[in-house]
Amino acid sequence: MTIDCKTCEYAGVMFGRAKEDRHSATYAPEGWVRCLGPRYKGRYYLVRDKRKACLDYKRKTRPAQ
Repeated sequence: MTIDCKTCEYAGVMFGRAKEDRHSATYAPEGWVRCLGPRYKGRYYLVRDKRKACLDYKRKTRPAQ
């Protein structure tokens, strides 16, 4: 079982920009997230977006609409 870190409350997804021409660009996840988990004590680390285990994983809550 793997954890999708892109849905974690402590993660910031890293996006890469692909330029198709000079007026348009597309953004896609690069496969890395910036993790600000509590065990890192205020620092962040780049980790893969799919991990086998994470003790700090906390699913993002979506606001009710």
